[in-house]
Amino acid sequence: MSPVAQRQAATALRRHIVRFRALACADRIGAYLPTDGEIDPCPALIELMRRGRCCLLPVIMPGRRPRIRFARFTPNTRLVVNRLGILEPDLPPRQWLDPGQLDVIFLPLVAFDKWGNRLGRGGAFYDASLAAMRQRRHLKRPRLIGLAHECQQVAHLATDSWDIPLDGVITDRRFVPAIR
Repeated sequence: MSPVAQRQAATALRRHIVRFRALACADRIGAYLPTDGEIDPCPALIELMRRGRCCLLPVIMPGRRPRIRFARFTPNTRLVVNRLGILEPDLPPRQWLDPGQLDVIFLPLVAFDKWGNRLGRGGAFYDASLAAMRQRRHLKRPRLIGLAHECQQVAHLATDSWDIPLDGVITDRRFVPAIR
């Protein structure tokens, strides 16, 4: 997509995110900084921060296992490049939050289907980090919402046993609730 089309998609996504009902009671919102053509949630994050919400970005935990935590993000947060070449907040680990402490997590994706299946970029960071929440059916857990360009929806995605399904996807055109 051209830079102009990307900006237009980010603006449209912002409108859909700020109207998203699940955010009415959400204080801690996880998201990401876009890379490689991912739809950009930054205009929405800026608006959510303006409305007093705490926005957080993923930070990769040290070690060989693919795990992420979330660190607070503001327009003044110092960012550093992590080992995957992605910007993340430069905050000490004592300030990182477990994904289960968030109310909503907006996840990047390569493709999605109407059942809430998500194709990521292959690192399994989100799935591995969210795996503990599989058993939290009756306990509070964050809403998992993919963010995508409308053209990223596919008819069906194959899944593995470790894949964590989304509760829905917000595109530049609409909200797509996952069919259960």
